[in-house]
Amino acid sequence: MKTAHFLSKDITTSQDLSSAALDYTTSIGRERKLEMVTFKASESISETITITLVSDQGSNYDVELLNVVMVEETDLIFRPQGQCNLKAGDKIQVECTQDGGSGIIYACIKTSEM
Repeated sequence: MKTAHFLSKDITTSQDLSSAALDYTTSIGRERKLEMVTFKASESISETITITLVSDQGSNYDVELLNVVMVEETDLIFRPQGQCNLKAGDKIQVECTQDGGSGIIYACIKTSEM
């Protein structure tokens, strides 16, 4: 039997890269499935994007899900290969460097109920 997954409310954040790098962490309040993380920049950027699963078991169990260098790009979509199940207490951290120093980066974390 196939289980239906209902999308949860999007978790969003943004950062003006002319003032600081993006470093945002959100707690997962209950069991969820990570569907995707999207990034949109207001202009072409050359920055490093990192997405990390911060485990409630401690830093020894943290997992870097993505680390990619965007070169003169505006969009990035990350979809986990297979299922990425999150439990209550886990966190998702999204980061974008500030090497280029301009533009606004928008991030959206999409999860579904399990």
